[in-house]
Amino acid sequence: MGRKIPRSDFVIHTIKEVLKRRKIVQSQEDLCFFVLEKMKNYNPDFVLSPKRVKELVIKIPNITIKAKTKRMPKMTKLEKCPVCKKKVEKIHGRNLLNKKIQIGYICKRCGYTTDLEAFMPMKYIFIWKKKG
Repeated sequence: MGRKIPRSDFVIHTIKEVLKRRKIVQSQEDLCFFVLEKMKNYNPDFVLSPKRVKELVIKIPNITIKAKTKRMPKMTKLEKCPVCKKKVEKIHGRNLLNKKIQIGYICKRCGYTTDLEAFMPMKYIFIWKKKG
């Protein structure tokens, strides 16, 4: 048996089916497992990685991705979103002296936010959003 890589549109369709039925999946690995299990009904040689599933999920507007993060002792400058790899924007606030200060980062594409200490994702949660 050889391995076969499924087309992206088929994977996206299968991701939608899985999340419509389950509503929420608690990890990237679980989502990959459920999607691959369903796709193997069509071709047992299909292979799929959790990383590819996450990259395709980002393209589906009906799915929210929540990232659980781990605390880092000191944050280096964050330029790209660790979830979708797009540029992040700084979040600013005001201190007690009414001076503008940076308080974190936000990704306008996927909604990832972080303060200045916690920014490394360690687990993703995928949630199906109803239309309208």
